[in-house]
This record gives sequence, C-alpha cells and structure tokens, in this order.
Amino acid sequence: MLARSTTTTGVRNRPTLRTGILGGAALVVVGASVWITVDKGIGQSEDTTAADPSTVNDRAAQVSGRIQLRVVNELAGIQFTHVAEANHELAGIMSGGGGFLDYDGDGYLDIFLVQSGTLGQDQPDSTSRLYRNNGDGTFTDVTDESGAGVGGFGMGCAAADIDGDGDVDLYITRVGEDVLLVNDGQGGFVDQTAAAGLATPGFSTSATFLDIDRDGLPDLYVARYVRITPSTAKSCFGIDGERDFCNPTVYPPQTDRLYRNLGNGRFEDITRAAGIDAVAGYGLGLLASDFDGDGFVDIYVANDQSPAFLWHNRGDGTFEEIAVIHGCAFNGNGEAIAGMGTAAADFDADGDLDLFVTNINHRSNLFLRNSSGMFEDVSRQWGSFSWLVPFTGFGTVAVDLDLDGTRELFIANGAVARAGSGYGQPDQLLQLDINGTFRDISGSLPWQVRQPAISRGVAHGDYDNDGDIDLLVMRNNGPALLLRNDQRSSNHWLIVRTESSKASGSVLNTRIVVDDGRRRHVAEVRPQDSYLSTSDPRVHFGLGDATSVRLIVSWPDGLTEAFADVGVDQIFTVRRGSGETVTGP
Repeated sequence: MLARSTTTTGVRNRPTLRTGILGGAALVVVGASVWITVDKGIGQSEDTTAADPSTVNDRAAQVSGRIQLRVVNELAGIQFTHVAEANHELAGIMSGGGGFLDYDGDGYLDIFLVQSGTLGQDQPDSTSRLYRNNGDGTFTDVTDESGAGVGGFGMGCAAADIDGDGDVDLYITRVGEDVLLVNDGQGGFVDQTAAAGLATPGFSTSATFLDIDRDGLPDLYVARYVRITPSTAKSCFGIDGERDFCNPTVYPPQTDRLYRNLGNGRFEDITRAAGIDAVAGYGLGLLASDFDGDGFVDIYVANDQSPAFLWHNRGDGTFEEIAVIHGCAFNGNGEAIAGMGTAAADFDADGDLDLFVTNINHRSNLFLRNSSGMFEDVSRQWGSFSWLVPFTGFGTVAVDLDLDGTRELFIANGAVARAGSGYGQPDQLLQLDINGTFRDISGSLPWQVRQPAISRGVAHGDYDNDGDIDLLVMRNNGPALLLRNDQRSSNHWLIVRTESSKASGSVLNTRIVVDDGRRRHVAEVRPQDSYLSTSDPRVHFGLGDATSVRLIVSWPDGLTEAFADVGVDQIFTVRRGSGETVTGP
C-alpha cells in the first residue's frame, strides 16, 4: 500500500500522493491565490478476473490497442449487487444508479451505489452503499459509519456542495420521497430532507444541481417519470402472454421539479413559479448547460416516448420550453424517441456542446448537432446504422479514454421488455474517426462488459489520479462494475479542478477551453448527465502530444480568465479571480 502525504492547496488541506508510476508530485503557487496541485498516479496492479476462453483473439486485440479497460471489482474491493423487485412494474426494470464523488475531500473519488429493493417496502438490510477510496486502488465500505445507508426504493443520485462549506452533499432519487444527505465535514452524512423542504413524494429518476440565477448557490432540478403507487400498479403482459413490464404510457406522466436554493439549508419549490409545470413528460435523462451562450444555464430533459424538453433560462427565474422550435424535441423524422440517457460534448470541434441521446432498440440513438442553441439531427452523418439501432441504451458518457484529444462514447445497454433470452444486452464503446463519424470498437471492451446484462447508469472519473478516465457501470439486478483505464498510449492529459473565491460560489457549469496551439478543446464542470448518475466534478482533457496549453476559464457569474503556459500531465487547480481577466476566449 502506498502512503499519502498532505500538502496545502488553497483554503483546505488535500492529501497528495507523492509516489507511483509517474513519479513525484509538486505544488506550485501562482500569484496570491491560485493553487496548482500535481497528483501523480498510484501503482497499477494486474487484473486477476478470470478470462473468458472464448474471447482470446478479442483480448489479444485489446492488449495491442490503445484503449484498455479492466474490470477490477475484486482488486478494488467493490462488492455490490443491485436488487430490484417491484412486482413487474416500471421501477423494477428502470433502476440502477450511482457514481463518483469525493465525500471526504481527500482528493480521491469515492463511490456511491444506489440500492432499490421492493416497491412499497422499506428494507433496512438492503441499502445504498458508500465506498471510501483508500488512495491505493482499493476501497473500504463505510456505509454504516458514514450514515449513507439510505433504504427505500432508490433510483439515482446527484452530488454537489449545496451549503458552501467545502464538503460535497448527496441527493438520492427514489420512488417515494427523495433523500438529501448533508455532509457534516467529519466523514458522515445527516438526513436533512424534511428540514430542507425536499420531502416531495413521486417517482424521481435523474437529478442535477445547477445555478439557475447566478447567485452562487446550487439549485436542483429533478426529472420524474410516471404516477404510480403500489395500489395503482397495473398488470401488463408481453406478446408471449407472460407477465412483463408495462409501457410507461399506461400511466400519466409526472411533472418535473425545480427547487431554488435559499442559502440557509433550505430549498424552495419554484416549479410553478418558474413555469416548469407547463408540460409533463416521462423524464429519464437530464443535463444542464448554457446551450445558447447567453450566460444562463438551460436544461435538457430526455423523455421516454414523449417529446424532449429544452428549458430556456430567461434569466429572471423563469423558463420557457423551446425544444420544438430549436430542433431537439424529436428526431429528424419528427418522431418522439424513447429518450433514456444523455451526454454533451463538442463532437464537431466548433465550440458548441452537442447532444447524444440513447433510445430504445430498433429506434436509432440520436446525435443532435448544436449551432448557437439550434439543434439538427445528424445521426446518419455521425453514426452507423449497425450500432445506432440494435440495443436499448440507457446511461452514456463522452470521455477521451486514450487521451488523443477526441472523445469516445460508452453506452450502457439493457432491454425493458423481455425478448429471446431475457433483458440482457452487451454494452458498447464507440470511437470518433478522422472522418467525423463514430465506429463501434466494442470488441476492445473486457469480456465481462460484452456479456448480456441489464446496464443502466454509467459514471466517469479518474479514481486513481493517474490521468486517464475510469468508468463505473451500474446494473439492474446485477453487480456494479468498476472499469480501470490502463490505456497504453504516450498521450498527455490535463485535469482541471475549479474553486470559487467565496463560500457561496458554485463552480457548476464553469466552461473551460484548452488551447494547445492547434485546436481548442471545450468542456465544462457538469457532474450530472448520463442516467441516474453523478461523475467526477473535475474536467478532464486528453491532449495528444501537446506539452503546454493555454487555459480559458469562463465562470458562471460571467467572469472569464486566462492561464498561460500550463504544463500537462497534472491536476491543475484554479481559483476564481486569480487569472488574467479577458473579454472572451
């Protein structure tokens, strides 16, 4: 086991690992208030998971390629199996969330996995689990001592520092009342749901924190699905006459919820006042971003078998639903898709964040190209029919696994209606080609990931601080999988960690441009997208052979700053107000 040492970075002490495969660490102070933390990677250990003898050729190709993901549950100590028995109702087949968060502020990502159970029954022995990152590639289950063992029928989670005390808090979506766990700063959580004004019953799915009014306080948007209770649950059957999960349209949809953070530990339900109750849909996937560049964060909601929402933030506390006129309510044929999961990235390198939305099998996943807030279905141009259609996609993330400067797409698949051998389907990995289209490279995935399963949420984060992005795949009625990235390239990387200069200063949706002299890479602080998941709040860039970059940081309150000659292969921490003020990138 590698020991950790502590260095001072900003206003808090954050342990920094000084030994590992990439050498030592260094702390550089720029000016009076910028902290640059260089965390080098931990030692790598071999994957001892048993090999599938039928995939020898695929595994040989995997080893020779640049992208190499390994299932490391046993090595890491992650022993979690999701269980959901909901009497054949929708909650049972739709659940399976979790993700990465640094709950103890030590600079290493911990793991939270949401448990479900039996709809309408609280099971104390079946709770969500929290695993603390030990900093050496292993995790310890700290559920009991941390107070994170939430019961009830859990769906997903979102994480943010809601009270500006420097500790990350946790929101868990459920069938019933959601739960807000406030971090006490001592390694534990306290249930503050009722005190915060968030004890609203319903069927919540994905949630995201965002600052809707630029007051520095993280507000909360919660996507909700159908109106269903144990007493109103229906009996549905498949084409074979056997009991199966119902189509969501047999139930009325639920209105999503928007809560404004009041700054005193309480939230105010402004769903009606903000105009969010104007329409209802079967909400599943969700992300927040300033799609039109007007300085205020908008909200995209992927709805199941109903038009998607694009809530335009007017900047006065109200929202307008504009998805139809902005080209993202339907696919290019004018059809509402079964929107499940969402990812946003600048796929075409034009400076705008485009959308990828997963869909049900035999109905294409969706690429939506963004042009200053107007969207166009470019699924046929950017994808291939062979991989767009076959499976039912849920969680998805756009990440640069091989650090070459272009993002791959990981898609977590799993059916919602029984067909053939059941609900299981293989997950997929797509790589962006030089011609601007994605190709399926799922053969490079570990055999465990290519086996049919019911995957749901997927989160991304560099849990071992070695510079490449790892993945966490949550499965319905199955074990969560931790995928360690052992990519074999010599490409460089940069991870940007953002800090506000004031206590109530949210950094959510801070936009970061990295200029390597040949191209600009665009990303933002957005831990919540995918499906039912929360990810690394730090922003990761693959840089290819670049050895120095210029950083342009656009903070949520409108301030834009530049940082020149930033070195690569480090975790670079910037604090608002410490760079060179610029008028734009």
